[in-house]
Amino acid sequence: MNLTRSLLEATVTLVVLMGLSRWVLGIFGKKTTVFHATATRQLVLLTWPLLAVGTGFAAAGPGLLAPTAAERGLAWALLAAILALAVPALVLHLRYYTLNAATTLVFDPLGGRLQVALDDVLAYDPARQGWPGPGPVEWSRCRWSGVFWRRYEYLRLPLPQGDIILTTLMLSDIQPLVRYLRHFGVEVQERRRAWAWV
Repeated sequence: MNLTRSLLEATVTLVVLMGLSRWVLGIFGKKTTVFHATATRQLVLLTWPLLAVGTGFAAAGPGLLAPTAAERGLAWALLAAILALAVPALVLHLRYYTLNAATTLVFDPLGGRLQVALDDVLAYDPARQGWPGPGPVEWSRCRWSGVFWRRYEYLRLPLPQGDIILTTLMLSDIQPLVRYLRHFGVEVQERRRAWAWV
């Protein structure tokens, strides 16, 4: 249990330090228009699931080997409940990471710039290729977003060379991109899913 406690303390310390550094950089830096699936972004998305798992092990750990069956049953039930809340977010995160690990998004709505690169090769630029089509853009959102502690949603851009998927691993809030596309007459269909799996 000392290992679990140490991991939990290290995670909390790291999250606090990252939050402070982000706040300081936000004061002195300019707003970014280039988005990547960075390690910091992944850690921010994984904070609550990892804290839940760490807390579950720390709280239930001593009871897992308790002398009575009732205490062991309660400890296992507590651990199962906490894992049931953390595992879906971890699985969604891994899925989104596999989709956007090599994706770079350049999005500047005020400057009228939108570009998507895959493996550092420009894959989509509406200024050159036109707006997505022929089908509508699909914006899928979790119906039960509170279960995951953070928004997990994605945008599917249908292009002649194949669909491009942009997830919340890239852009924490997809609504500005949706508003940008709708401003230029692109049809965006919003879908509510129980689980925003791509």
